Formats: sequence, structure tokens, C-alpha cells
Amino acid sequence: MEKIQVIQPTKLLAPYIKQYWFLRIDDVKQGFQRSIPAGCVGIVFHKGNKIISSFHKGTQPQSYISGQISTYSDIEFSFLDMVIILFQPIGCRMFFPYPMEEFTNQNIGIDLLDNTCLVELEEKINETSDNYQIVRLIEEYLLNRLCKNIPCNANRIITTVQNINEGEGNISVLSQTACLGYKQFKRIFAEYVGLNPKDFIQITRFRKTFHILQSTPQISISKVAYDCGYYDKSHLIKEFKMFTGYTPKQLLEICDTYTENLSVFNSVFINDKKNLITSLYENIDIRCWRSGLYLWLAIIQSRM
Repeated sequence: MEKIQVIQPTKLLAPYIKQYWFLRIDDVKQGFQRSIPAGCVGIVFHKGNKIISSFHKGTQPQSYISGQISTYSDIEFSFLDMVIILFQPIGCRMFFPYPMEEFTNQNIGIDLLDNTCLVELEEKINETSDNYQIVRLIEEYLLNRLCKNIPCNANRIITTVQNINEGEGNISVLSQTACLGYKQFKRIFAEYVGLNPKDFIQITRFRKTFHILQSTPQISISKVAYDCGYYDKSHLIKEFKMFTGYTPKQLLEICDTYTENLSVFNSVFINDKKNLITSLYENIDIRCWRSGLYLWLAIIQSRM
């Protein structure tokens, strides 16, 4: 049985927090989940059983900061009970002093961060069952940590992300708009976002394309490829396979019907159980898998 709840942040935190996600999947003997890049950093508090990650070749931390990632990852579980803070692209950097590129393609356990208050927040979340009360605890913690004076570089990167979301993909233009030298711009962008500008631009385009295809399935892939700035249809398909392991057609066939209220979460339950299980076990020893908070692509193996 799966339960998904998405709660929006307060207006004061909305520039830095996208959403709070609550994901619970139980009553399964063995579940598998594929996750793909979302262009955001997150913090995950997991109340369920240990999760086996293809990246870690073992168990993931129970609670962790999940950095930006650049490809898909598979996990295995029997009971998921997750509370997830999904930040805006630069949001996490506004609450924590760590350069975000240090978390890229990694899940770093919060017990390794020398942050007593964050560990205490985890303990409070584990003791609380009401999701809205959990959000209140999280927001109290975040508001106490929010920078009082937004650094100049943060404002530059906020504007840069907005420009990328509006379709600007030329890094030289973006650096000039930010009034930064090319190399300096790339360094500061990675510090705040956790990806270099090129990778973030690619993921943003992919996310936009996926949204269009899922919300308007009758549209042709060739038209979307042209409208979203791909060289051609083959270029779009290649990028989808890199980020998801599937072609757009395959992905749409196994996705749930698009719903606006879950447009960011985009939780979809994959019926192609055999291929995902095979992927998890065949590739775990031969690829450098990335693990982190991504867009959830979930399947649940048949209840036994």
C-alpha cells in the first residue's frame, strides 16, 4: 500500500523550498524504485527499513542530504517511510554552509555533518506521526537557519536559474548577465546549485521536455525536440535514456497518468518490474551508480 502527500512551504520559505514530500510504501515483500534527476538537492528522513542502493552496494544512510545527481539509480526496499525536504535549486545552500558540489552524486548521512540541531530534528520527526506537525518542526528549524542577509552571489545565481528556466542556455550569456567572469561564474554556480551550469541546463531541459510529454501525450516527439532545443529527435531520445534508462515512448508507457497536484513529485509506478529488477542486480557491480534524491519512478513487486 502506498501513500503520497505533498505539502507546500510557507510563503517566507517558498523561494528556497519547493515542497515537502511524504512517501510511505508498505505491505510489500520486496519493492524496487528507480529515481531520476530532479535538478534539486534534498534532505531525506527515513523512518522505514534499511534501503539497499545500487550506488552504495549496500544500505543507504537512514537520514541524509541527497545531492544533485546526473543519472538514474535503483534501490530495493521492503518498507519505505520517507519525509523529504525538496529545495529550490539554490535553496539548500541558504541554510547550510557547505558547498553544494561536495554532495553531488552522493547521499551524505546527517550524522557526518557535525550538525547537532539537524540530528535533533531527525529525532523529533521520528517521534511525530502527523505530517503537518512534521512540517511545522522542519520550518521552525529552517527559519532559524535562514540567512538574514542574502549574499550577492546567491542573488546572482537565483537570477541565473530563472533565466535558465526561461530557456537561456548560453553559459557565456549567463555569466555576463551575472556580472561574473566565465570561470568564476561556473565555480560559484556549482557552489550554490551543486552542478556545473552545463549539466544543470541539460537536466532543466529534460525536466521541461518530460513535463510536456507527460501532460500532453498526443504531441509528437519530433515537435517537442524542436521546441525544447534538441538537435533532433535522436538527440532527445539519447538524453532521456541517459537520465532515465528509458526512451520517451517506454517511459510514457509505464508512467501513471499526469496529475497537476503531483507535477513536481511526478511519482509514477513502473509496471516493467522484470527489467528494473534485472537492471538493479546486473549493473550493481559494473557501473558507478549515482544515488540521491531524484524524481521518483517506483514499482512495487507483487504482494506475497
